[in-house]
Amino acid sequence: MSAPMTALADELVERLRSLGDSDDAVAKARYLQAFPGGYAEGDEFVGVRVPQVRALARDVRRSVELDDLDALLQHSIHEARLLGAVLVVELYKPAKTPPEKRDKVIELVLARIENLDNWDLVDTVAPHTLGRWLLDKAEAEQDRVLDDLAASPSLWRRRFAMVTTLGMIRAGELRQTFRLAELLVDDEHDLMHKAVGWMLREAGLRDREMLDAFLERHAATMPRTALRSALEKHDAASRQDFMARRST
Repeated sequence: MSAPMTALADELVERLRSLGDSDDAVAKARYLQAFPGGYAEGDEFVGVRVPQVRALARDVRRSVELDDLDALLQHSIHEARLLGAVLVVELYKPAKTPPEKRDKVIELVLARIENLDNWDLVDTVAPHTLGRWLLDKAEAEQDRVLDDLAASPSLWRRRFAMVTTLGMIRAGELRQTFRLAELLVDDEHDLMHKAVGWMLREAGLRDREMLDAFLERHAATMPRTALRSALEKHDAASRQDFMARRST
């Protein structure tokens, strides 16, 4: 996980190191499962908190280019990749970036998804970049991009597909959320159970009937974590009813 460092990327990594705290590094590694057997085993942390990363991003967002972001996204330090993720979103913002440059940002995102190798990185990028970008694409193109991600053996690609739909939900487009939930509802990984349930809940805030129709089909067999998350905004009686249907 390395790429040629640009001058700015190298400077930013040094600034991250200077902000680091060893106790926070240990806590972050534990929280994001970088321990042996965890889903992020072997990841490296220097102990910079998220508000500090975002503050640094604000300081340099007008100076970064795609080469800088590519270097950060491939860095071995988690907080460097997080900084790259935050800056990718800043660079993509439609009000600030012409369409041809947004396309280049998406190309970079799709090329570096394997480097967005924890849920915090995926969730930072997916809805605010690919989720927005796909809104302007035909349904067939949306399906092609998202199906390729959802069918991957990589947990992070599958989660990226599911969480991407949050950007679409916020624009009132729910088709992809329910379509991908059908594909991924039986995923074996807990991080996917959480992602599917979260996206279903968010979509249900826009269309409760569509959510309930999905739950009518899947409540008996879908993972308990996903079902509980999907039902968080239901009233107590409805939650109890759907949970009671789940097979033990």
